[in-house]
Amino acid sequence: MKKKKGFLVIAHGSRKDEANQQVVTLVRKLRDYFQSDMFETAFMELASPSIKEGIMTLIKKGMDELIVSPFFLFTGMHYSKDVPGLITEAIEETGKRIDFKMLKPVGKHPEIFNLVQEILYEEVADQLEYKHVPPSMIEQRSMEMIENFLYGDHIPEDQKPVIKRVIHTTGDFDFLRNMIFHKDAISEGLRAIRSKKIIYTDVTMVQAGINKRFGHEVRCMLDSPEVTEGAASEGLTRAAYGIKAIGHRLDGNIIAIGNAPTALVTLIDMVRRDNVRPALIVGIPVGFVNAKESKEYLTDVKEVPYITNRGQKGGSTVAAAIVNALIKMEYMEKKVAE
Repeated sequence: MKKKKGFLVIAHGSRKDEANQQVVTLVRKLRDYFQSDMFETAFMELASPSIKEGIMTLIKKGMDELIVSPFFLFTGMHYSKDVPGLITEAIEETGKRIDFKMLKPVGKHPEIFNLVQEILYEEVADQLEYKHVPPSMIEQRSMEMIENFLYGDHIPEDQKPVIKRVIHTTGDFDFLRNMIFHKDAISEGLRAIRSKKIIYTDVTMVQAGINKRFGHEVRCMLDSPEVTEGAASEGLTRAAYGIKAIGHRLDGNIIAIGNAPTALVTLIDMVRRDNVRPALIVGIPVGFVNAKESKEYLTDVKEVPYITNRGQKGGSTVAAAIVNALIKMEYMEKKVAE
């Protein structure tokens, strides 16, 4: 049985109530985002609720394990000594046996660069100069800039081309930290690409975005005329019905889902119930209703390699970019071998 986690966002506290309310508002938004009431605010000093009060509130809600998110910039004394000491003391006073885990402070997060960049942008923007880059060099220069940004991040070499391609496509460095790869995803994906296996997609936008100049067959599941009629009769989305209709034809092939969470959930159920075995699932639907939940569901799959991401971001362009990265990797392998 899973332990029930409680999440405590701890800030220093201020004599200015306005500053404290900013933290309270942040935690309220976290509750709404995760649709959970197991998020509470606490302050080290100068404001309430205190750390002990925050812990007690979570205990009353049934918490078994405490996850602490310190709202501090860096790993100073408050983070490394003061806060852990206050938490330990508070837990001991409750008489409960509760383990706690300290997450990284805000300043250690890779997104801190983007945040500071955004704050500075308006002041710096008028200092930027347009520099001509020959069209043939634009992609190479873009990839060099992305590579420079990745400096210091420990990314497996086989995953790096995929992550770089997604960032290049979206302009979004969030994908640096939120992409998830099954341990066999790259090797099995490349094996399927080398063998010219069929690439199935959930929608035509993913199909349109995949590079076909190397002879790969790309089919959209919505192309079948009976899909619309069948989906309506069974009360399914067209994408979900399309997955169901293809069934074991997915075995050994690649399936790229960039739009429909319903298609991804249907596919996962078929993997588990019907022993459907694609070579690789690229499951990266976008949206607010069940998008992030369907991707979490995918990460529990052990039977089939997958590439996905955490959260609501994703989409057709991202799914196509992942497949294109694999196609480019296979092409470069051949070129090196020649």
